[in-house]
Amino acid sequence: MNIEQRLAEAIRSFGLDALAGAVPLNVDHDVVLTVLARTVCNALRRRLPGYATATPDTLQRRFLSTGGQILNRGNEITVRLDRRTYSPVLRQAHLPDTEVPWWDGRTLRYEFT
Repeated sequence: MNIEQRLAEAIRSFGLDALAGAVPLNVDHDVVLTVLARTVCNALRRRLPGYATATPDTLQRRFLSTGGQILNRGNEITVRLDRRTYSPVLRQAHLPDTEVPWWDGRTLRYEFT
C-alpha cells in the first residue's frame, strides 16, 4: 500500500503519468527526474517545522511556487524569495549555504524579502 501511495503522489505532484513520449529514453529521463524531484521535496519537508508528512503537491503550492529573483554575485548564487504567508516557516527551516561542485564551487544561499 505504501508503494501505491508514493506512485499516486508522483502522478499527482510531478505528472508521472504524462511522460514525454513513447521513446524509452524519454520515459527513463522523466522517471529519473521525478525520483530526483521527490528526493529534493523529501529533504525540504524534513527541514520545514510542522511539514514532516506533507505531500509534494502541498510543498509545491505553499513553498516552491514562490516568486523571486536569482542573483549571480561571482562566487555566490543567491535565491531571493518574495514574501508569502508561509515565509516564517521557510525562515525557521535554516536552509544552509551550500557549495555546489558542478557550479565550479559556487555557493548557493537563500534570502527572504
